Amino acid sequence: MTEAEARALLRDCGGFGGLEAWVAGQRWKAAPGGWTVGGELQGWTFKLEIVPGGVRVSASAAGGDPAVWVVRR
Repeated sequence: MTEAEARALLRDCGGFGGLEAWVAGQRWKAAPGGWTVGGELQGWTFKLEIVPGGVRVSASAAGGDPAVWVVRR
């Protein structure tokens, strides 16, 4: 999956009150297996990983366990 495909998938999925669309609009940096997201939202940072059929989103805040979900095509 390319970055453009991942951005389109997140932008168009309609889940979590627009959170994925916000992630899609941020600056991304290539990382092993996906991307890290340059923007921070209320202390949360995001990492994206390519998985079969979609993108795994990991959101973490200092001192807490990450929230992880998959957005599928």
